[in-house]
Amino acid sequence: MKSSKTHRIATVLAAMVALAAVTSVAEAATSKPAGMSKAEYRALMLRSEALNQKYDLGTSKSVTQGMTPAEHRALMIRSEALNKHYGLGKWSKSATARATTSTSGFSWGAFGIGAVAMLGLVLVGIGVVAGNRQRHNAPRIRTS
Repeated sequence: MKSSKTHRIATVLAAMVALAAVTSVAEAATSKPAGMSKAEYRALMLRSEALNQKYDLGTSKSVTQGMTPAEHRALMIRSEALNKHYGLGKWSKSATARATTSTSGFSWGAFGIGAVAMLGLVLVGIGVVAGNRQRHNAPRIRTS
């Protein structure tokens, strides 16, 4: 009876640890970086998509629909020139200053990942202790 109960507890603990690990990895992969505003994150996503298009990565096409490659290249050159003229993108003074400063806020994402990892370790430790107790309480048979 105790053996099946211990086995059931170990199975539930293992399932909880696996669920916590998968959830924390998914959260880390889909969350935006700490200290980044919504506009900055959107700009990063747009830039990433533009680079994917430029280098033919992913499922996107390298040229916008309805444009020839020459028109698309002219549009990109014009866009870069306007960014430089108005101090946007990589020519922005605030973007370079912001990249070198550290954030003073608390990183809740890192805290959550650490808390889930510690919970997993505690659950594994409880499983090990329960397994050792079951093994030590087993009746011993004398052979001689």
